[in-house]
Amino acid sequence: MKTGKAGEMERMRERLMWQLSGLSAMVRGSLVETGKKCGRKECECSRGKLHPHRYLSTGTKGKNKIVYVTEGERDAFAKGVKAYEKAWKLICRISEINIRLIKEAERDE
Repeated sequence: MKTGKAGEMERMRERLMWQLSGLSAMVRGSLVETGKKCGRKECECSRGKLHPHRYLSTGTKGKNKIVYVTEGERDAFAKGVKAYEKAWKLICRISEINIRLIKEAERDE
């Protein structure tokens, strides 16, 4: 293992990679919560009290995909979205470290 600044950066990268490995339940997308009318004339939603409606919105290859989320699934999806956001931040930090390590290696040659 390297010592000095490069060694410190490598150790930081390893810690970040370890944190990243614990985020296996991540979900890419946005959890959207809104209200919806059911269409029954006698229902409260026809007078403005809308039914809760939530879904996960994801986009791949320019296409949007919607996944209905039940009340029981809500917390798991919310945690998954937060885990994805954390993973992305970790990946960005790891990338910054790798750029610095590559630059350091070039200077050392």
